Amino acid sequence: MKKKKTHLMAIVNITEDSFSDGGLYVDLPSAINHSSLCVKQGAHILDIGAQSTRPGASEVGAEIEIKRLVPLIKELKLLHPQVPISVDTYHHSVAKKVLDAGADWINDVSGGRHDPEIFNVIADKGCPYVLTHSRGNSKTMDSLAIYSNVVEDVKNELLNQIELAVSKGLKNEKIIIDPGIGFAKSVEQNLTLLKNIDEFVSMKYPVLIGASRKRFIGSVINEPDANKRIFGTSAVASRCVIAGVDILRVHDIKEISQVIKMTNSII
Repeated sequence: MKKKKTHLMAIVNITEDSFSDGGLYVDLPSAINHSSLCVKQGAHILDIGAQSTRPGASEVGAEIEIKRLVPLIKELKLLHPQVPISVDTYHHSVAKKVLDAGADWINDVSGGRHDPEIFNVIADKGCPYVLTHSRGNSKTMDSLAIYSNVVEDVKNELLNQIELAVSKGLKNEKIIIDPGIGFAKSVEQNLTLLKNIDEFVSMKYPVLIGASRKRFIGSVINEPDANKRIFGTSAVASRCVIAGVDILRVHDIKEISQVIKMTNSII
C-alpha cells in the first residue's frame, strides 16, 4: 500500500463561543502565540475561524469576522510566510477581505449554500476551496440529519455543490471536499461516514476530515469534556490515515502528528 502524506490543519478559533476552545484566543497576542505553537508542532496549514459553527451557535456577522481576522492574517503572514492560511467562513464579503489580506484558502462549512456569491470570489482569486457537506445552519442542522443512505446522500449533495461551484468558474483542481463530520449527522451517521471514508477518497478530490474533539466522539467514549477527547480523536485520525485522507483538521497538533507517524509506520 502506497503511503499518502497526511497534512495537518491546525484549528485556530478566534471566537468567544467555540465548543472546545472558545474565548482562549480572542485577543491578537494569544491567537498569534497559539498559531506559532501549532506551526512549531508540525501544522502544515492554519485554519482560522472568527465565527463558531458548533450546533446552536449565533452568527456574529461579517463585519466582526473581518475585524477579528484581518490583523491576525497580516501578522501570521509576516511570522510564517511559508504556512498557508485557511479562513473558516461562509460569507463572500469576508472571503474577499481575508484573501486580499493574504489568506490562501477558504474553508466554507456551508459548501456555498449560505452565500453562493462566495463561488464568484473564489473563482476570481483562484485559491483552494474546502467545500463541506452540511445542511441548514448551526441552529437547524440537528433536525436535518435524515438520510436514506448517509454515504450516498452526502456524496450526491457534495457533487451537486461541486457542479454549481465549477459552473461559477472554480477549477476542479482547487476543490477540496469535506463530508462534514458533525454537521447535520447523528452519532451513527458520523460513524458510518468514517467506516466508509474510502468512498470519499475515491471521488478524486483531496479529502479533509474535521472530527477533532466533536460531540459524537464524546458520545461514543462517554466523555462530556471536549478537551478530554484526544484518544477518541486519535482513533479517528488513524482510520483516516489508513484510508488515505489528505488533510486532518485538528486541535492537538503534536499528538495527532504522532498518531500519523505511528499509523504510517504500521501500514
